[in-house]
Amino acid sequence: MIYSKLIWAFMKIGILGFGGGLAIISLIRDSISEFTDMSSETFANIVAIAQVTPGPVAINTATYVGFETAGILGSVAATVSVAIPSFIMITLIARMTERYKNSRAVKGAFAGVRPVTVGMIGSALITLTLPAVAGASRLGAGFLPEALCKLPVDVVSLAICIMTALLVGKYKKNPFIVLIIMGAIGGLLGV
Repeated sequence: MIYSKLIWAFMKIGILGFGGGLAIISLIRDSISEFTDMSSETFANIVAIAQVTPGPVAINTATYVGFETAGILGSVAATVSVAIPSFIMITLIARMTERYKNSRAVKGAFAGVRPVTVGMIGSALITLTLPAVAGASRLGAGFLPEALCKLPVDVVSLAICIMTALLVGKYKKNPFIVLIIMGAIGGLLGV
């Protein structure tokens, strides 16, 4: 029964997941909430792991969620289910795009999908922010003043988040290098 739920949930994600990657994080969270009681912090950790492992975020997240929910078979079911609809749709779209590339309807559809994608990425930001900066674990709890540790927000995690956004967004630093550095800082402060 759990396999059919995983297949159906990730098939819907594969069909409706416009924008891919972070744009579908909220869709994944909503789709799996029907059959798993995964906490927001656990889900945020899964997304973080999916971000730092090679491959598309949607595939990595599906694989991990499937495994956490139903083991190896669940992992295979979720991964295949999220990938197949996209594969079929992109094959059809690639054939049709060349033929209809000058169509006003096609141009309008592409123009309409762009803001939806940005909105879905914003939704992922909302879904992932609270567990990232206000989760149960606190970075630097061993050396920060007690008053800072009692705040509802993890100041070190918030600082890492802001520094990352500035380094990658404003100063155009290599995201891979920033990820390694910030992960190392988190690792050192989390001990």
